[in-house]
Amino acid sequence: MMVIMCCACSASQEKFISAGSGGGFAGTVAAYKISRNGDVFKGSGVGEIIYTQCGKIRKSEAKKLIKKVAHKTLSSQPFTHPGNLYYFLSYTDDGTEQTITWGDANHALPDDIKKIYDEVNASISAVRCEPIK
Repeated sequence: MMVIMCCACSASQEKFISAGSGGGFAGTVAAYKISRNGDVFKGSGVGEIIYTQCGKIRKSEAKKLIKKVAHKTLSSQPFTHPGNLYYFLSYTDDGTEQTITWGDANHALPDDIKKIYDEVNASISAVRCEPIK
């Protein structure tokens, strides 16, 4: 994964979460990364995600989301059931990543994971991302 930096935002935080979706005909992934201090990075790619935009949410909101995703990814059995179109939540702490992936219609997504994913999306939906310079 490529790390891109901008003056106000640093993608190389020790702890962060990522959320996004991908797959389909082109196999493109659209992802957001949220750091502990509230930096939000928006990226896309096929294979390697390149983060090209940066925005901000409240630090308290970022910490709350990271705590929820960390708890869910670290305390539950791994849930890795991608489909042709898939969605993911991941928690990274000092280079170690735990990921939940879903999309396979034969494996129902637990409601609590869907709720956290929706909460992350709601938090980043109003973020105005600017190109990283």
